[in-house]
Amino acid sequence: MELVGRSCWFMPQLIYYLKFQQEFQCAEIDLLHLYYIGFLSLILSIILVQLIIVIISSRGTITNTKPRDKIKKYLYIRIFLVFAEIIWSCIGIVWLFKINWMACSKLINFGVLGNIIFCWIAFIFIVVILLVLFDPISHLPEHDITTKRDVLYARLKKLFFFCCCLNSGNGRNKHYENSYRQISSILELMFRGGNLTPSDVLAGIVLLSKKEKDQFIREAKIQKYYRLNRYTRPDERIIPKWMNVNTAAFFIKYAVATYSWPYYIYMNNLRGFRELCCCPCCLSGSSVNATEGDEVPSSFINGDTKSRRNWRAFKYLSKVKDCDLIYANFKNELFFVPFCVLVDHFKKTIVITIRGTLSLRDVITDITAECEYFDIDDLKNQPCHVGIHNTALNIFNEINSLNLIQKAREKNPDYDLLVTGHSLGAGTAVILALKLKTQYPNIKCIAYSPPGGLISAALADYTKSFVMSVVLGDDIVPRLSLHSVHNLKADILKVLHACNLPKYKIAWNYSIGILWNFEGNYTKPDESLSDDETESDTDPLISSISSGDSSKMLLENNSRSVQSKLTEVAIKTASTAKQLFTDHNQQNKKKVTLEVKQMMNTVYETYPELQLPGNILYIYRVGARSTKRSQVVYFCSKIVCCICNSGSINRVSDSHFDSRWASREEFRKILITNRILIDHFPNALEHSLKYFNGNQNFLV
Repeated sequence: MELVGRSCWFMPQLIYYLKFQQEFQCAEIDLLHLYYIGFLSLILSIILVQLIIVIISSRGTITNTKPRDKIKKYLYIRIFLVFAEIIWSCIGIVWLFKINWMACSKLINFGVLGNIIFCWIAFIFIVVILLVLFDPISHLPEHDITTKRDVLYARLKKLFFFCCCLNSGNGRNKHYENSYRQISSILELMFRGGNLTPSDVLAGIVLLSKKEKDQFIREAKIQKYYRLNRYTRPDERIIPKWMNVNTAAFFIKYAVATYSWPYYIYMNNLRGFRELCCCPCCLSGSSVNATEGDEVPSSFINGDTKSRRNWRAFKYLSKVKDCDLIYANFKNELFFVPFCVLVDHFKKTIVITIRGTLSLRDVITDITAECEYFDIDDLKNQPCHVGIHNTALNIFNEINSLNLIQKAREKNPDYDLLVTGHSLGAGTAVILALKLKTQYPNIKCIAYSPPGGLISAALADYTKSFVMSVVLGDDIVPRLSLHSVHNLKADILKVLHACNLPKYKIAWNYSIGILWNFEGNYTKPDESLSDDETESDTDPLISSISSGDSSKMLLENNSRSVQSKLTEVAIKTASTAKQLFTDHNQQNKKKVTLEVKQMMNTVYETYPELQLPGNILYIYRVGARSTKRSQVVYFCSKIVCCICNSGSINRVSDSHFDSRWASREEFRKILITNRILIDHFPNALEHSLKYFNGNQNFLV
């Protein structure tokens, strides 16, 4: 990227200098000639060094780094050129301060100013890339765990300080620091062993995505595992009757509505932004402001804006009336997410709905993934996700301190109590339901796309009587846990050691595929991989002789009377080369297997395995989309829709869905497909559940 940017900037500047160098004698200062000659020489040197670095870095493979050993000295040269560029920028600044701006033409003045701005932008870009991609712990000894965690803690603290802690009190800062300590411990364990760079991880993910089976093949494989008793088939006879697709489809609107105005704008583009604008002239006649009902007292709503933007969006998305609201808190802090308590008279249910991840504070809550232990009934010291547990505890304390459930039951004593949420809100809803169960034994919980690393296996079994988890397709979040992440790292290590292509070829093939076949998957066999199922040698000679008829092929292609001895020598040489190649691969494979085993043993000894809660309702596609569109056409259509404001650009295309009860074993592995993030979006899950609502065959 830097090479392309430098090249595009160099040519116009060279033409500019050759054309206007006669005007560089203004203000009787000859620094300008010196500045431009030095500037062009520096840019040309940077381009040449960068080109050499690109050529050298493309040699070898991901694991074979020996052909790239010469790159170090060119990196030192590149660092020297960075400092030289800074000095030359300072010369340009001196010239700008010393000249009389009226003596030189505007073209000369702004030309120098543009060069200085470009140099500083390039410098800032390099610094940002180094801060993001530089691994601060790779040079430290493997056994120096404390130092590694301290380095990661300092990096996290600097990264999140201006975003989260600038306006926080001392108590909040203490919570943040505890979170950073826990996150740094997790990251240190995650990066321990393997010595992977960010680009290596991306290359491994691309290779794994090419190996991932089609969803229909995966579904057939899962059913085979059930038949072979590798997975425990859920017993549908003991699942409560209220747990069904129809119930999930009805209450999804409350989980989605807690995202309030960001979700409304996301679904309605420019129209949504205009309707939620604070300007009174923009609010008149808008659909989000046209809901009927009395005005809610200010004591019922906490943490909203003066125009009640959050509440108006929530009310429009959930279709709830003002009189049905018990309490709404839209504050968002560390270990505290917005939630609402309301009454649904149609289902005769008091609903507590909790928002999912929408801010950087929520991300910190998500990745504070160490274990917190608590007791419930006969289950003692049961582990759960500490960040989500703290969030549920804070909401639990606020609900009890304000007596919200009792207030809702004063007028509706016979109504059921249900807790729901999406993503982070789903995990919080599950733990909140566990804490409320002692007071309200008949509590229910619907968790939409809950995080996979949430509660222990014993708690997961305990929640089967009152928790229903809803998962769509390839959603990554229900499959996300510390154990599954380390399993993914193990798969990446294996696939990188089996890959015979450099990273630039992997990136190029993936870019072409994603650009021109947005909806499609890789259908051709992966020639760059040699896994256990389709193992093949990369050397053409070895490949040609690996089959059983190789000698016959060679003998038929050559004259037996003249070439027989040469053929025998060729066969022996190729067989020897194949044996050496196989031995080398076996040694590498044993080394990688040993690293993976050591890494996984450390993970399993450090952190208990956390799983999905309750009964899992799995929704999957049974009909693929009929057309394949180019990525370019897809994004162009999005931009046109957004500019013209002709409906939502975020509607999910038509698909056919089916549902079944799934076992927790299905979600222990992270899938690498093009839908792992899309299937987690609340609009995708809402669309799939609306399909069942519109299909009478699925209604209960």
